[in-house]
Amino acid sequence: MLSLPALRLLHELRRRGTLTAAAEALHLSRSAASHQLAALQRAAGVALTEKVGRTLRFTEAGLLLAGHAERVLHELEEAGTVAERVRGDPSGVIRIGAVQTIAAGVLPGVLTDLAAEHPRLRVEAAHVTTEEAQDAVPAGRLDLAVVSSYDSAPLTIQPGTHTEVLFRDPVRLALPAGHRLARRSGVVRIAELAGERWIAGEAGSYFGRLVPALCHRAGFTPDILHRTSDVAVLAAFVTAGHGVACVPAIADLARWPGMVTVGIDAEDAGRDIVVLLREGSRGRPAVQVALAALRRHPVDRERSLSQRAEFSWIARRVESGGRTRSG
Repeated sequence: MLSLPALRLLHELRRRGTLTAAAEALHLSRSAASHQLAALQRAAGVALTEKVGRTLRFTEAGLLLAGHAERVLHELEEAGTVAERVRGDPSGVIRIGAVQTIAAGVLPGVLTDLAAEHPRLRVEAAHVTTEEAQDAVPAGRLDLAVVSSYDSAPLTIQPGTHTEVLFRDPVRLALPAGHRLARRSGVVRIAELAGERWIAGEAGSYFGRLVPALCHRAGFTPDILHRTSDVAVLAAFVTAGHGVACVPAIADLARWPGMVTVGIDAEDAGRDIVVLLREGSRGRPAVQVALAALRRHPVDRERSLSQRAEFSWIARRVESGGRTRSG
């Protein structure tokens, strides 16, 4: 008898290429995964993999069974969707992941709405990177994920994953308040920053590719002195005068008065905020209500940021002795 956990392992092995990676995805030890694979081969009565050097390679029978495993898992998820529809009210557990700026700025309101409107639905949320989400959604560890797709580093979509753009988020330049360009009324050209030291995202990440891509297109290689994908750390570094950075416009930076943000006159200086979900779960009622809540909140968030930016501008004017107009 072929067990469902063993079929999941076979599916992950084909997706990831190594038994170690498949075991990690399923939260198994490599030893447990090896025993599970051996038991599956005994149940199938035929070799599913063969060793080539230090790696495993699928046999023809293994590839055929892995294809069936993918279809079985897809059908199982669709069966769960049908069962939830029959019950009538979204219920069960749904897992949502989001990148930092969305987890902080959008998810709290989404969770509040879902708790009020669908009390039988248990929503579990997690802060994840785009790279983690790309892996977790197809593997079933997350049901939805909200991630960034930068113009300079477009998102790679995994097979079986559905995407929807929620809204557009411009990228802005973050500068120390005393920087020579901090009072620029118009946009800053990236070429004007050729001699600056930069704070960028972690190397290899989508966010980490943003600054190098923008600078290379402007004709120079950036001097990246510090790297972090944490917006709060990035803001603290900029505020302390350790470099300039590119930041998403939706990031909550109002609590960093020693930093200002200005527009960038550069192609590919922006990102789409994208939700990822599995094709097999698109019709699930719980997924649909979560997606509807995500669609509602970015507009409110952008309005909040606009109001906060206006308040911060007024506060700076008052502190500096300037006059503001009422009305």
